[in-house]
Amino acid sequence: MSKTLILTNDLFLGKGNHKEVYTHPDDKNLCIKILYVTPDSDFEREMKYRRALGSKADKMTLLTKYFGTVDTNMGTGYVFENVFDFDGSECKTVLDHIQNPVSVDDLTDLLVNFKQTFINEKFIAAGMDPKNFLVQRLSPNERRVRIIDNIGTSAKFPIVYYSSFLMVKRARKYWRRFVREIQMEFSNTINGDIVNKLL
Repeated sequence: MSKTLILTNDLFLGKGNHKEVYTHPDDKNLCIKILYVTPDSDFEREMKYRRALGSKADKMTLLTKYFGTVDTNMGTGYVFENVFDFDGSECKTVLDHIQNPVSVDDLTDLLVNFKQTFINEKFIAAGMDPKNFLVQRLSPNERRVRIIDNIGTSAKFPIVYYSSFLMVKRARKYWRRFVREIQMEFSNTINGDIVNKLL
């Protein structure tokens, strides 16, 4: 019989509209998500996407790893990879980088690489909010984007999951939407030259 994990305030990482997140008490490389209510449509959407991906999910760098469920003192917990920088510090988000860029070139490089990975991995996102995209530093000179929320599609019959052509088409559509939104909201930072490189 598996033990019940005790989640305490010192393990608390954050909360969103649908869940709270805690560091796993036995492994700092894992986090545990506790849903406010079940079933949760957003979480079910993500799980359906992960099931459709199968083993492909483990090869995607944008998608955090999922390890199943555990019993906790707060109910069922869902165990995911805990994303932090190589030095143990908290990851900044893409939104942080847009609002306070190191330089225009650095921001452009980050977003161009993000675009290439997003399209190459044919990522299916339900929304393109830059605060849901973590920028994980793997070393002082290497980084990658990880997507932690708004994953999958809410379509009742998601045929897009089973067509490479449709996945690429949808990924490009959502990327263009993302570029337009950040251009409108952050016009002082996301200038025409950056936009041209991103579209």
